[in-house]
Amino acid sequence: METNRWLWLLLLAGVAAGPGWYVYARFFSGQTIASHPLQQSPAAQSITQTVSLDQGPIGIVLKGSVGGRRFGPENRADFAIEVRQNGQLLGKDVLVFVDAKTASDAVPDRTPNRLALAPITLTAPGTLTISVAAVGAQSLPVHDLVLEVRGGVRASPTHWLVAGALLALGAAVMLILGSRR
Repeated sequence: METNRWLWLLLLAGVAAGPGWYVYARFFSGQTIASHPLQQSPAAQSITQTVSLDQGPIGIVLKGSVGGRRFGPENRADFAIEVRQNGQLLGKDVLVFVDAKTASDAVPDRTPNRLALAPITLTAPGTLTISVAAVGAQSLPVHDLVLEVRGGVRASPTHWLVAGALLALGAAVMLILGSRR
């Protein structure tokens, strides 16, 4: 029985150190500096935000609610985000909201989503210019679209740590399933 407890502890450690740390670091760490509501429109929207060095690294999180459908083909809304400081590109990515629900009534109509850029290291204080533009045809309406600027975000764990944690997670699952026989 004592061995089984250690296996469950190994499983919990694998979840916490791997996917858990990644999700926390990317989407929830740090302090909110500002929150800017956006419109889902084909026109690019720009936001300026003054930051200081002690607020870094900076995280950019795009939040919104998608849904309203019960089933059907995949719909998506792509947003290109660029972060510049004094004309210099600091970060760029395309963030994608996807909705491909089933006919199950257990799935809520509006599922909240968070998408984030990798943490941005500041080299000087100043004003960030963040531009958000819808990419292509938007087949998915995104409600309550908000761009959040976060300061003091944690860097995502290194790849070897995530791989090791996932390996521990897999080993724990296999050992737990094997001990049940």
